[in-house]
Amino acid sequence: MTVQQIHSVNEVLLIMKRFIDLSAKLLPFLDELHHKLKPTPKEVIDRERIIDVYENYSFDTATSVSLLDSNILELIQDSFKKITSCNNSRDYTKSQRNLVRFMLEYKRLNANWGYANAN
Repeated sequence: MTVQQIHSVNEVLLIMKRFIDLSAKLLPFLDELHHKLKPTPKEVIDRERIIDVYENYSFDTATSVSLLDSNILELIQDSFKKITSCNNSRDYTKSQRNLVRFMLEYKRLNANWGYANAN
């Protein structure tokens, strides 16, 4: 592998990590906003902005499998889809399961990143 290829992989990893960190904050917030009975106008705008982020962010879920040995991008995508398509209590339960799976994988990866940074 050349120095340029290593630099490119590191850049992709950094972008992916930022997106994953952002998702760990945005998806639980989106879930909260999506289930609010009477959202304020600001909350409605916030919800739409978060939805825009995920609808316009194009990524291949296989990237995290090959680079991180994790299906975290698939978990993010599934969580987003379940949250935004949630219409009843059964859907809500499924969306919560997906969100929990994502957060558990995020915590595992974050611990690994912390360990790698410590070395």
